[in-house]
Amino acid sequence: MLKTPLSGLILLATFSSYAASTTSAPPISNTWQPAESMDTKMQPTPTAQASTIQQAPIQPAEGSELNAPLPSPALTYALNQVAPLTPEDVSGLHQTFDQLQRSESRTPITAVPRISSLTVNLSPGASLPLLRALPNFPSTVSFTDETGAPWNIGAPPINGNEAGFEVKYIPNSPVMSVQAKRAYDTASVSVYLQGLPVPIVISLSSGEADNTNKAQITDSRLDLRIPLRGPAAKSLPVAREKISLEDPLLQAFLDGVPPKEAKRLKTNGDVPMTSVWQMGDDLYIRSRHIIRDSFVATSSSADGTRIWKLPITPEAVFSVQGRNATLNINLE
Repeated sequence: MLKTPLSGLILLATFSSYAASTTSAPPISNTWQPAESMDTKMQPTPTAQASTIQQAPIQPAEGSELNAPLPSPALTYALNQVAPLTPEDVSGLHQTFDQLQRSESRTPITAVPRISSLTVNLSPGASLPLLRALPNFPSTVSFTDETGAPWNIGAPPINGNEAGFEVKYIPNSPVMSVQAKRAYDTASVSVYLQGLPVPIVISLSSGEADNTNKAQITDSRLDLRIPLRGPAAKSLPVAREKISLEDPLLQAFLDGVPPKEAKRLKTNGDVPMTSVWQMGDDLYIRSRHIIRDSFVATSSSADGTRIWKLPITPEAVFSVQGRNATLNINLE
């Protein structure tokens, strides 16, 4: 019973050895070869000489494991999809993006907001009041009469350059807004006040192209005074001839930017929001309260602030919330 399997194993081993010998034989050339006889000796097939150069064994890096498994291709692909950049690359991108945002936020010019007031000259040939409005800095214009009372707008203003400026107004109010859409543009706007027979024409400018300074003034609020009594004129105990609307010196004190030669004086008393300057032989008192003493000239703004010009005196009496209050002035 054991003869048949044993013979089969012998045949299988013989076939395997023959196949190994045939597979290791050199390939037969495709060219003509000389015939061989019994006396012809078989020429040994040239074999490649073994290299005698001894290569130094590759030493593993310190701290590495010889048998550490290679990362899976699927894991490498997933990491490349989830985090294609290194943390250092991400930090560099954040810094570059921050620098770009800083560069975009820088404007070519720096706006200097101002609050000012002007008296409109309605005479023929007079120059137009100028409103300086820069992009991203809306301006507000208010209208008052010679007594400081508001003068409402009676009709929608007419904008001469809608592509460069946006003009809006509040009905039944003395206020309108002007927004510059682009820099270095000009225009004019016509405003019609209630009961005023002529329109108020305002010149608009969104920057001076010839001005090389990096800082330019923009009128955040412009108070325009009309040298007439309006529909809501106040009844003040002030003679009309003492209301000075064309005096640039009074206007400078009213705007809070007095001349350099004016000297500010110290005061004490229960008269809040009051400032006093001395210039020559005159005092200029800026206050929101009505003065009781005699004065030479006065002017007012839309918010109720007034400037009073009077001779030098050590004290002045004001009406504060219906009572008399004395302002003591320290003359020097």
